[in-house]
Amino acid sequence: MMTNNIFLNGICRPWNIHAGTFLALSLRVLADAKGADSLSGWREKFSQFVPQRQSMAIDPNGIAHISIHGTLFNKEAPYFVAGYGGTDYEEVLQDIAVASKEAKGIFLTVDSGGGHACGNDKVAKAISQCPKPVFAYTDGMCCSAAYAIASGASYICASADATVGSIGTILPLMDVSGLWQALGVKPDYITNKEGTLKTAGYPPSQNDDERAALQAETQSYFELFKSHVLAHRNIEKEDMRGQAFVGAEAFRRGLVDDICDKNSAYDKLRILTRG
Repeated sequence: MMTNNIFLNGICRPWNIHAGTFLALSLRVLADAKGADSLSGWREKFSQFVPQRQSMAIDPNGIAHISIHGTLFNKEAPYFVAGYGGTDYEEVLQDIAVASKEAKGIFLTVDSGGGHACGNDKVAKAISQCPKPVFAYTDGMCCSAAYAIASGASYICASADATVGSIGTILPLMDVSGLWQALGVKPDYITNKEGTLKTAGYPPSQNDDERAALQAETQSYFELFKSHVLAHRNIEKEDMRGQAFVGAEAFRRGLVDDICDKNSAYDKLRILTRG
């Protein structure tokens, strides 16, 4: 029951996330793992079940390798992040801070369909304001919140079969009124007299005013997302309707700067930071 409550509380909030990633997130059951307190400890526990984010490392060429992996979370419990094989925004911010001081450049490896809208803008700005060159590379997914982060990089490279974009924000709600009625459950929420919109987001369904309030909240998150992307990329409005693009099409529409393999992308950064 506790796991279900945590899951529902995490789901009912705005997300910058690709549809396929959200579906996988919704269907996965969090494993019952014990004996760890830190995120690294939980990652060790879950690594045999779910691929985990790699820790930052600075290589002999002075380039910091930072991973944007899996679903992106904002200040979630360590076991929750590790259970989904995700990344917490705070650890990315810490990696950027270290790399900004100790590395010549940052090689950002992205394989993520996105995540929480809250906290996303802060990481995206940290990348765009980094004093060192930042190259982003994806050979998997670089979508939604992950693309917001990558969009401020000095250069974005992708493989021919990478999925890029999904610029949009979604607040996923489910109308469970039919199920509740079948079970004989009737909601009866008590709020303060002025709180006419306090039940917005609560099941089983939304009235028009509640839906409008949630729409406004979701739009506010999207405006942050869109304004950041447009500050760094020349992308048409038509290409920011939540759709994703594969490889060459992402390049044609200006979402990435080059189609290449990971070694080629790394070599470009290494040459730029040499000497």
